[in-house]
This record gives sequence, structure tokens and C-alpha cells, in this order.
Amino acid sequence: MSRGKNASLNFLLALSFLMQMLSGVVSMAVPIYAAEMNASPFLIGVIGSVGGLIYSFTPFISGTLTDRFGRKTFISTSIFLYGSSCMLYALAGNPYVLMPIKALEWFSIAVFWPSIEALLADISGDKIEESLRKFNLSWISGLIIGPMIGGLLISVIGVKVPFLASSAASLALAILAIMVLSESPRCGAERMREEPKISEGSVSATAAITSVILFSFIVGVLLNLFPAQAKSLGIPAYEIGLIMLINGVFRLIAFLEAYRIEAAIGESTTFLIGSLILASASALASFSYTTPMFFISFSALGFGAGILYAASISFILKRWSAARGYGAGLFESLIGTGYFAGSLIGGFISEYAQNAPYILSLLLSILSSVIHASNMKKNDAK
Repeated sequence: MSRGKNASLNFLLALSFLMQMLSGVVSMAVPIYAAEMNASPFLIGVIGSVGGLIYSFTPFISGTLTDRFGRKTFISTSIFLYGSSCMLYALAGNPYVLMPIKALEWFSIAVFWPSIEALLADISGDKIEESLRKFNLSWISGLIIGPMIGGLLISVIGVKVPFLASSAASLALAILAIMVLSESPRCGAERMREEPKISEGSVSATAAITSVILFSFIVGVLLNLFPAQAKSLGIPAYEIGLIMLINGVFRLIAFLEAYRIEAAIGESTTFLIGSLILASASALASFSYTTPMFFISFSALGFGAGILYAASISFILKRWSAARGYGAGLFESLIGTGYFAGSLIGGFISEYAQNAPYILSLLLSILSSVIHASNMKKNDAK
């Protein structure tokens, strides 16, 4: 790998860490900010679902466009837009205003991640799995510490401080991205001439898609509904941040072990195990109401979600013959679909019972497990 590519790869990894950290800070702050504005649980869920709705289709479009026009411009523009959305959060006066701001925030994220993943795959060449492992470790490390930082800032200084700090940091990163990043001239028409196809494997496309939607549904519940739920149970903001931190730590552990597990037991079994872990963890979360109980259930939720994330992104990017922006966009759009459903449906049913989203997550996890078990039987029959 050339010196320029190596510098770009290292910067991409650092950028993934920092942007996910800022996103963790903001995602922690928004539900608590809305709750302090007297937003109902359903409205808090709707605010979160706006981001998921935007993310359900925008990554596919932006990822495809990066195949034609290149990645660097999309990355720097998205970071600038993210910083702008954070500033608007700090200026918001009522919870309803948070909905269009959430749309802008998640539009910027929807442009950022497919561009990062596609450029990373372009630079990595044949070492894509090694780069994916580093990439997963980078962004999950940011996810781990982001909510904790957000919780501390809210508890010690105030709920608007996370937005102001994230805005300043994002604008600085946008300038650095313009200065540091470089990309291969191989883009535009040459990329678009190559047809994206997924090859046959032990995991069907349906099973992989089911897994992506499952873990992103649960993430939507955790990020957009849990902070306000925990606050209503009397759990202080810094403890909420610690619970989210332990969730991230176990996702990190899953990323460290996922490809090793997959090599030992195969793709299909890895997907099945991830779904079963999420089923067990969702059942436990449904009757959790104290910090220690949430520590245990969220640890398992983090590990199961991490297993499915790592297996899913590897499945899509390794099997896509070309047009990786297209593939990365599809993967992220599927995440947005699950995130949207988790936020909206979870917010709606939590009006009737606060643990209802976890019960629904349990049912979806069982369904996913059945699909993977059926897929394994079909492969054994061949």
C-alpha cells in the first residue's frame, strides 16, 4: 500500500472513531433534551424514527452517487452538515422542532457512512477483511465512549453542551477531511460499468437482510427510547451513559471475535447464534428496571448486535463484485429501515408498556432465528 493510501486509510479509521463518538454524544442527548421539553414517549420515538426514515433510503442513493462522482466530496460535505445540525439542536425551542433537525442530522450520517465504507474498501484492495476489522474497532470504540461523554456533560454542565461541542468538533473535522483525504482516480463511468452482484454462499440474501433489520431495530430502541425510559425510572444520566458504554464494550468484543467465530463454525451458524443471543437478551431487558439489570441485558444485546453487524457487512462487501458504494449504501439503508421501525413502533407501543419494545424485539429475534435455522437445513439438504 502506498504512503498516500496508508495515510488516507489511517485518517478514515480516525474519522470513523471521532464521528461515531460525536454521534454517540448527540444520540444520548436528544431523547433527554426532548424529555426535558415535556415530549411524550411516543413523540420521542417519532423524533428518532425521522432519522431512521431518512436513513432507510438516503444511504443507497448517496452510496450509488459516490461510485459515479467519488467519495471525498461526499465525506467532507456530510461532516459539515452534521456540525450544522448539532448547532441547530442547541438553538431548538420545542420538541417538534427536533424532528426536522433530526432529519438533517441523519441525512448527513446517511451520506457519511457509505462514502467512508466504500473508500475504505477501495483503498484496502485484497486486504478488505483486515481493514473491516480495524474499521469496526474504530467506530465501535467511538460508540462506547460517546454516550458516556454525553451523559457526563449533561449531568455536570447542561443538556445543550453536547450539541455545541459536537458542532465545533465536526466543523474542524470537515476541514481536515478536505486537506488529508485522497482517493483513486478509478471512479465515475468505469465504476458504473461494473454490475453489482452478490454471489451464492451458505447464507441467503433473505437471511442476511433479516439480520441487518433485526439488530438495527434493536439499536433504534436502545438509542432513541432507552435514555428517556431510564430517566423515568430514576436512573441518573451518567449511569445511563455507563449502561450504553457497557453495551458498546460488548459490541467491541463481538467485533474482535466475530470473524474468528465465523471461520470456526461457518456463516449460517454465526447468524443463528447472533439472533439467539438477541432473543435471550431482549427477554431479560423486558423485565429490567435497575442499573445492574440493564448492565446485564445490555451487555448481551451489545454482543449479539455486534456479531450480526460484523457478519452482515462482511457478507455484503466481500460478495459485491464491484460498485462498493452501491453495496455499502444498500447495507446502511437496511440499517435505516430497522432503525426507523424500532424507533417508531417501539415509541408507539411503549405508550402502553415501557417494556413492550423489548418484548417485540424478542419476537423478532425468534423469527430471525427460525429463518436462519431453516436456511441451514436447506444447505444441509443440498
